[in-house]
Amino acid sequence: MIIPFDCAAVKLTSPYGERVLNGQKDFHSGYDLVGIGSWDVTAAGGGTVVQSRMITDKSNLTWQWGNYVCIRTDAGQYHYYCHLAERSVTAGQTVRAGEKLGVMGNTGYSFGAHLHFEVRAADGKTAICPETVLGIPNAAGAYTLPEKTQLEADLETLLQCGVINSPDYWKKTTPAVKYLPELIHNMAEALQNGK
Repeated sequence: MIIPFDCAAVKLTSPYGERVLNGQKDFHSGYDLVGIGSWDVTAAGGGTVVQSRMITDKSNLTWQWGNYVCIRTDAGQYHYYCHLAERSVTAGQTVRAGEKLGVMGNTGYSFGAHLHFEVRAADGKTAICPETVLGIPNAAGAYTLPEKTQLEADLETLLQCGVINSPDYWKKTTPAVKYLPELIHNMAEALQNGK
């Protein structure tokens, strides 16, 4: 599970699909999320920022998103982070998964502070249920990241520091190689301590 906030829990208030908003039936093409413990919005995946702006011209439907950031991910999808109080990235910037993009807000067509997170296919138009990216079920409720093992935490440190690029490979390999978990832990610890 990926939570696009700098915290370990999130509340999904409006899932993907048909809904009624202000008495009008419409299709909600994303998730409305509230970070539990942090308002800092983070990238669900790495990629390039293609938009970081606020549209106020109401003839452009994008005004409803308020302050928003769009990332073209390394996998070719587009991730939209909308209703931000402030943006921390600019168009053309490269971001990594987990990097701060902005702060959850109440801009655009919004009825309270939240993040509208939307996923689109490589064509930039076809909406995709965010469950496929985040792993958060498409149902209203509160969701918490499972506790990380020491190995997962160490691999995340090595990934963030650019030492490895495939934590899944190392998760699969580690049980078969004697002393590898200890070596990975020592490397992560040294990087965290700046040694």
